[in-house]
Amino acid sequence: MKILIAEDETTIANSLKKNFADEGHDALIANDGENAINKIKENDFDAILLDWRMPKLSGLEVCKKLRSEGFNKPIILLTALTDISNKVEALNTGADDYITKPFSFEEVMARIEAVERRYKSATRTIIFDKYKLDLVTRIIETPNGQIRLTDKEFELLKYFLDNKGSIITKERLCRDVWELPFIPTTNMVEVTIKNLRRKIEDDSSKKYIKTIYGEGYLFLTD
Repeated sequence: MKILIAEDETTIANSLKKNFADEGHDALIANDGENAINKIKENDFDAILLDWRMPKLSGLEVCKKLRSEGFNKPIILLTALTDISNKVEALNTGADDYITKPFSFEEVMARIEAVERRYKSATRTIIFDKYKLDLVTRIIETPNGQIRLTDKEFELLKYFLDNKGSIITKERLCRDVWELPFIPTTNMVEVTIKNLRRKIEDDSSKKYIKTIYGEGYLFLTD
């Protein structure tokens, strides 16, 4: 996942960023509300963590602005405020959840994953650029027609979309997509990636799947 940490307390922000990186997620930091808005415009985040009390624009103001503009990704507010009325205010503004400081990283990760599951269960399609991937039929709708995927191509594309913007090692692909505890001696991973590239990139001038030599693969939609 790609996550924005909008938090003006440097120690908290850096700690979260490191922990997310250790879990294989890409995180960016914004130290005030205006900077958060700018980063959200420039990046495709999967989840947003907003500190309630930030300079320039508060987390609540950022949340309200994003929702008024149609932003449809998970937003979680971080705050030292503990009154139930504050939680109600946050949720009424459009936040999906509310975490009270001090908190553990395990709690933050669990809350993000829970909100992600709710979003995914309510979503039948994933849209990236001009494509619409139907999660039920496993067919990609494009302006030029349909692209049919094999089961493994679909699972691979879905995994790339769920982890876009993060470098994914071959070991992770074998473990999470092929459900193998080892890297096979065959080139089945490379062949599936090649076939998926051909199907989605031949229909577009963009190169979505980038090979990062010595590290793994990077899926980008920007």
